[in-house]
Order: sequence, then C-alpha cells, then structure tokens
Amino acid sequence: MDDSFYLRLRKRRRVNRTVRKFSFLMSLSVFCLFILICFMLLGSSFPLLKKDFLGVILEKKWLPHDEKFGLLTFIWGSIYTTFFALLISLPVSIFTAILISEYMPKKVATNTKFIFDVLSGVSPVVYGFWGVMVIVPLMRNYVQPFISSLFPFTPFLSDNKSGFNVFSASVVLSVMVSPLMVSITEEVLRAIPFEIRQATMSLGSTKWEMIKKVLLKRAAPGMVAATILSFSRTVGETMAVLMVAGCQMAKMPTSLFDAAYPLPALIANTFGETMSIPLYKSAIFLASFILLILTLALNLFGWSILLKIEEEKS
Repeated sequence: MDDSFYLRLRKRRRVNRTVRKFSFLMSLSVFCLFILICFMLLGSSFPLLKKDFLGVILEKKWLPHDEKFGLLTFIWGSIYTTFFALLISLPVSIFTAILISEYMPKKVATNTKFIFDVLSGVSPVVYGFWGVMVIVPLMRNYVQPFISSLFPFTPFLSDNKSGFNVFSASVVLSVMVSPLMVSITEEVLRAIPFEIRQATMSLGSTKWEMIKKVLLKRAAPGMVAATILSFSRTVGETMAVLMVAGCQMAKMPTSLFDAAYPLPALIANTFGETMSIPLYKSAIFLASFILLILTLALNLFGWSILLKIEEEKS
C-alpha cells in the first residue's frame, strides 16, 4: 500500500477523535448548564430556606407583605389540576392509540398520526386562547350548573361561577397532552412483534380479546412511561393554565369548580414584584427549583422505562 492510504487513514482517525471529543464536550456542557441552573435557583432561595424551610413547604398562606411564603397551595394546585387532566386524557389517548395501531388502514393511520404530531407542537397560548373562548363559557353556562345540580356535594359545589376553574384548566391541559400520549402509546403498541398477534388470533381469540389480554399487558410499561412524560409536561405548563385556571388568589382548591393557582402560574404572574418585598425573590426561586426537580424526576423515570423497553426489543 502507498503512503497516501496511511495518510488518509490517519486523517480519518484524527477527524473521528475530534468529533468524539467535541460531542463529549457538548454533552458535558448541557449537563454543566443544568447543574448551574440548579445551583443558581437553590442559592437564590437559600435566604428563605435558612429562615423557615418547613414553613415554606408546608404552609398554606401566601402573604408576602407579612413575610409568609407558603407554597403548599401552589404545589397542590399543580397536582390537583394535572391529576384531573390525566384522568380525562388517559382513556381517550389509550383508545385512540389502539384505533390508530390496530384498526385503521396503514395510510389513514400514518396521516392521523401526523396530525397528532402537529398538534403536539402547537403553542400553549393557542390552547389557552381556545380555552378562554370556548371551554370557559361552556363550563360557566352549561357544565357547572348541570353537574352541580346532578351531584350536590362538596367536590362539585363551589362559590366560583366564573368558569375559570380547575375543570377548565384540566380540559385544556388534557387536549394539550393527548397528542404526545397518543404518539408514544401508538409506538409502543407497534413495537410489539406481529407474531404475537398472529399466535393469539390463531387460538381463537377475537381482535379485541387479543388487544385487551395480550397487547395492553405487553405495552403496560410503555403506557406508564407515556403517562409520566405527559404528566411532567402538564406540571410545568404555564400559559394555558394561567389563562383558564382563575389564578387570582392563593386558595387551596377543594372542588372541580374552584379556581387554582399552580406553581408555573405563580412564577409567571409575580416575578415582576420580587424586587419590592424582602424574601419574595427567594420564594419565587424556590418555587422554580421545586418545579424543576419535580419535572426532572418525572422525565427521568419515564425515559428510563422507555429505554428498558428499547433494550428488551433489541
């Protein structure tokens, strides 16, 4: 072999080493950026944590002028709204994914999935505006009076008649997260080998029995991951919730028709006021840190399940 071959070989090796080092540095920079954000948020919230850690986490009252910065109401508002959003979206998303994966013709299924992929990328402000224009009047004029008259007890009774409430926010959030949940669940169902379907059907099972007793059991971990990833998105959602949840005062919601004040709405609504009151800034940074850690934990748990499924498939 001539010298030019060895020169090209050494050049390719140098390029490969350079690309590998550059990729490692880029990955490391993202990780370092995340660590810096965590330290910045935690450091900025340290004055409040040093003064009253348990009081901030467990206190319900939010009275900045009296230096009472209880975040429990906002944490509960996020969990309460998200829980009902998933309660609405979960069955709809699962059955939609089954329809796309198992019943639709291939061409129709591809086009339908493309529509869901487009919907998952729509700006939250659009969903929020749709919620204000459609869901809130519908809730105020029809849904709340009907449900309250049908079930006249605490979870369905509220003094709030504006239509800006937990239920409205949950409906808007469920519409927002359903495309993501449908896409992941459909991919998990399609990842199940076709031979399993054939073997089950050959034993005399109907198609629905095959889906219910075999596919859903096999796809359960992936569906759990899809739910967790969707949950992490709804917990951190800001604009849509801010527009329809009735974020006016910090009050613990006990009814579907009570107004809620989730953590992201608190951060977006009050950050401009943080310079005027001592410790206010620390409280907002602490709320951001709690939201970051909660979202990170949910995402890591969800993606770990999906990676485990990929390993088993390969």
